[in-house]
Amino acid sequence: MPEQTAGQPILYYWGPCTTCALSVKFAEDHGIQLDKRDVEQEVPYQELLSLGGDANKIPYLYDEGTLLQGVDAINAYLQEKYVQ
Repeated sequence: MPEQTAGQPILYYWGPCTTCALSVKFAEDHGIQLDKRDVEQEVPYQELLSLGGDANKIPYLYDEGTLLQGVDAINAYLQEKYVQ
């Protein structure tokens, strides 16, 4: 299991991905700190694979043992859990 920075969900994304940017922007707009891990790098790529993710279907969010895929699912989760 990947190690999370205290209180920060992990976002597996690719830097140039415009779809991934939608979740990054949502988090930034709501003051949610994300541990962003670019799957272009070997370690984040291997972490995502070990969680059962597919780097061809990013973004993914990992938080408290749960792996979510896709902007809609990620943003809904962040809204429910982190937005007051």
